[in-house]
Amino acid sequence: MASLALSYLLMLLSLSTTITLNTFSSYASQLSYTKHCASMVPNSTPNESKVKEFPHGQFQTGYYLGGDTIVGADTLRNLRQKQVTLRIKSVYETDIFGILNVGASLIVRSASSYYRVRNSTRGSSRWKNHKRFPSSIAFRLDGFWSESSGKLCMVGTGTGYSMKPLEVVLKLYNVLNSRNTVSTLVSGSLESLSSKHEVSYFEPISLFFLPKFDYEYTLDTKEAKNEYSDEGEVVPGLSINSTNFCYNLFPMITGKYELQYNSECNSAKNCSPIKEGAKELPYIVFLKELVCSDIEERVRVLIGFGSRSAHWSFNPNATLVGEGWWDEKKNQLCIVFCHFLGMEESVASVHVGDCTTRMSLRFPKLWSIKDASSIVGQIWSNKTVGDSGYFKRMVFRAPQDKRIGISDIKYDYSQLDKVRKMCPRQKPQKNKGIRYPHVYSSDMRFDMSIRNSKRRIAWGDSVPLVVNDQIQQWDLDETFASNSSYTQPFIYASSTTTGLYNVGYKISINPLPNAKLDEVKSMLNTTTNATETVNVSAEGIYDAEAGSLCMLGCRNLGSENHIPITNSMDCEVIVKFQFPPLNAKNNGGYIKGSIESMRENSDPLYFKRLDVTSTAFYTEEATQILRKIDMEVIMILVCTTLACVFVGLQLYHVKRNPDMLPLISFVMLLILTLGNMIPLVLNFEAFFAQNHDKKNIMLGNEWLEVNEIAVRLIVMVAFLLQLRLLQQTWVARKADRKQKDLWIAEKKVLYVILPLYAAGFLIALFTQQNNALHNGVASSSSLLEYQQNSLWEDLKSYSGLVLDGFLLPQILLNLFWNSKGNALSCSFYFGISLVRLLPHAYDILEALVYVDGSSLYEDEIADYYSTAWDVIIPLVSLMFAVIIYLQQRLGGCSFLSWRIKGVEQYEKVPVVTEA
Repeated sequence: MASLALSYLLMLLSLSTTITLNTFSSYASQLSYTKHCASMVPNSTPNESKVKEFPHGQFQTGYYLGGDTIVGADTLRNLRQKQVTLRIKSVYETDIFGILNVGASLIVRSASSYYRVRNSTRGSSRWKNHKRFPSSIAFRLDGFWSESSGKLCMVGTGTGYSMKPLEVVLKLYNVLNSRNTVSTLVSGSLESLSSKHEVSYFEPISLFFLPKFDYEYTLDTKEAKNEYSDEGEVVPGLSINSTNFCYNLFPMITGKYELQYNSECNSAKNCSPIKEGAKELPYIVFLKELVCSDIEERVRVLIGFGSRSAHWSFNPNATLVGEGWWDEKKNQLCIVFCHFLGMEESVASVHVGDCTTRMSLRFPKLWSIKDASSIVGQIWSNKTVGDSGYFKRMVFRAPQDKRIGISDIKYDYSQLDKVRKMCPRQKPQKNKGIRYPHVYSSDMRFDMSIRNSKRRIAWGDSVPLVVNDQIQQWDLDETFASNSSYTQPFIYASSTTTGLYNVGYKISINPLPNAKLDEVKSMLNTTTNATETVNVSAEGIYDAEAGSLCMLGCRNLGSENHIPITNSMDCEVIVKFQFPPLNAKNNGGYIKGSIESMRENSDPLYFKRLDVTSTAFYTEEATQILRKIDMEVIMILVCTTLACVFVGLQLYHVKRNPDMLPLISFVMLLILTLGNMIPLVLNFEAFFAQNHDKKNIMLGNEWLEVNEIAVRLIVMVAFLLQLRLLQQTWVARKADRKQKDLWIAEKKVLYVILPLYAAGFLIALFTQQNNALHNGVASSSSLLEYQQNSLWEDLKSYSGLVLDGFLLPQILLNLFWNSKGNALSCSFYFGISLVRLLPHAYDILEALVYVDGSSLYEDEIADYYSTAWDVIIPLVSLMFAVIIYLQQRLGGCSFLSWRIKGVEQYEKVPVVTEA
């Protein structure tokens, strides 16, 4: 009862405190509003019984400028848009006609998830007591709105990085109770009420809202539509399925596009769509949807201009707002854009006007080597030359992966005759059973490493765009209407019989971060910078019977001042790739090729040959690996479980025969214990001796983690059992009366096996280095690198060989001590030998079942799972087990025709007990 009464008391105290704080806050807000907002919108008494509606809806999303000191800023680039959300919670009439009381919340979201401020101390900067700004701040606001003037002023508080609340005043202009059009813009500011020396102070934030509620389209006039009749020659576009027009259109058109200018554009003058302050031409245009109408097939969008690496961020000086409509006759989207004006004066004077910018956008249904863009458009001004704000026509394009779905596309092959002359087909070799990747498989898509004559300078990827008449890598849907006259049936019959396929590729080349600028420029003789991607489109012929791909390529060129120029291409490039066979063991596993210029050395567009290499990891190989992985993991679990059983039987054997414990080789038990401990210390991958690069691609981290838990638990049990046997042997040795003589025999064992193991490892290491020299690792630097990388792999592989011969120390101990008796149970030395031999038996079986012969157990460096080793190791292990069997029954030296001098036979002495 006492605790219940205390709870009620605390609840009442909290409620009383909350009411007091709210009353104080409301009172403080009224005083703050009178001081900061009364001159903008007069204060009045609200009537909560008379509710009104806000003209722009309950929610409004807009953009802001500034705010870096309260929600942070991304120091590298804007990862997301700076957005602000205004939520109207209440609107009441007041005692003054036309003045409404408004309660709202304002959420300001940063461009990054968090931001840290670095403090400086005595001229040196370091991360100390860094501020962590929130990703967003919510303000609770209350104020008044004038319907006649469209002004809204509110005051309130929000919680930021400081303990003190952020007291603010929100001022909005042009909040009018009328239908919204393209010219409707609500602008304003969010200002701090704190003094500049306070930690809660921040610079004023500029706000911009483009109302979407109750929108009316006004720009699709007859005069505007007539301006789209003179666009020159354009590629025909696909028609959009009128069903779910907005759903189909917006996901495709929203995003980033690459701009291309007329060859006469070499500066921002008369070429830049940005009105004032444009010092350089923009390279990227961003398109963002605002409003869409399915019935009218009309849209409202924002368009922004930026540099190559920029992400879109709202900037009134480089952003336009427009309206568009779908032209069914031309199958294109037509948009009229307007500028944001008055930014140089004040936020309150910003408005939308000067609607003289035009854009057309279409989805081409005819692709070629020179233009395989999924979206193509133009931007121009309807002003005349010499007028302020005039700029020349420009083109923008989107890559092939911009499209969600593609149908009715025809690819126009124009270079096949030239390719046939460059790469005449060789007579197919009669190699039975050799197969190459199928042209429609994902094996035709690959990443690649690119080298010049000196070193690796770039990486890239090659993606098939079209095979015969079939566009690749796309899912067909109902986005586009299927009524194109360009559609032709796919041609498979002739290609299947001859093995030749017409193909088109998209090749992207990206310079490495450590590549020098001169290397990048000489790579394809371009004027690109060290971080820009070079795109090459190619078409040619794939010979499925020889695995060869020969294509002619076209690369985009830039002008002297890095300005992208329309139709600036070099189509004198030859691209060749040779695929390794699918089912050949010694194919090297690499796709090799080259990119060369067919021009003369003196030609300005000539570039030196580039060598291309890619690791071939085929789908068929991946499927086989998955099957083998399942079998091999099962085998690992079975072998490890059997090892636990056999060690357990040995513990049971020594429990029944404790006098046999001292005769067990301590070195043998130590080898077995370490063999179980190493995988636990290192990783689950230590069970597999092979290089795991390809295997990890298919395994994945989740698969490894699941199996690692199961195997580690069983190995842990085996390790503990083996450790227990080792501990019992150690205790028995200490208690044995002939302990000294046994340790002397054990030392002799070490004197024999340590040099033997060391010599064997050195021979194996020397053999692998010699093989490396014969395989092309000829230079001293590459040989040194090889030695450093393979030493640990060699050591792991050789340790497995030592484990396979784990009975050798016991044989030597029996020989030196000439012991007789069942120190080891038959199930232990035969059973553990069987466990060690199962992987080799599986490797022989796998070589017969799987063509490629690879295995998770197989070691590509030491090769202790080759056919020869798979026969030698089991025979030697079985021989060791037979020797142990003979020694324990006939004596340690019984299998020899001579006796070692000085050895003493250790036999069990009968113990006489008194009655």
